[in-house]
Amino acid sequence: MARAQSQYLRIYSAAGVTQHRWQSYYSKAVMLNGNLWLSIPFTAQGFTEGAGGVETDISVTAPATGIVVAAFEDALQNAYLVDLLTYQFDALNGNDVPQTGQQLIASYTGQVLGGGGSLTSLTMNLGIPVASIGAQVPPRTLTSAIMGTGFRL
Repeated sequence: MARAQSQYLRIYSAAGVTQHRWQSYYSKAVMLNGNLWLSIPFTAQGFTEGAGGVETDISVTAPATGIVVAAFEDALQNAYLVDLLTYQFDALNGNDVPQTGQQLIASYTGQVLGGGGSLTSLTMNLGIPVASIGAQVPPRTLTSAIMGTGFRL
């Protein structure tokens, strides 16, 4: 097996309306789970690093192109949510489109809390997870969009 990993990023509103879908592995737009994911190169720092219980900042960095600048500004102004997904697959079975049966090995959901950048790249900060693997709660005001609706009597 020639193991390869692909990352996907979804930016969406608290109501669940998707604003952007990007992937950073394939050099063209691809379909995954019935959705079109544009080819936007990005890196996610602190996403799958560290051990459980270690607080690590999660950040996404991408080139400062027009679509990235507009998406990052919009996400920050509207406190959008971001899903980061990493899939693993066998690269010997093909590298031009996502394979059926690829395995989700890491996921993270966070709210855009800040960011910064330069003339060539932008960084979006997603907060600090409780644990690097499987964490879904950055330190901020929790909303029903993030936590779900609680039990009521």
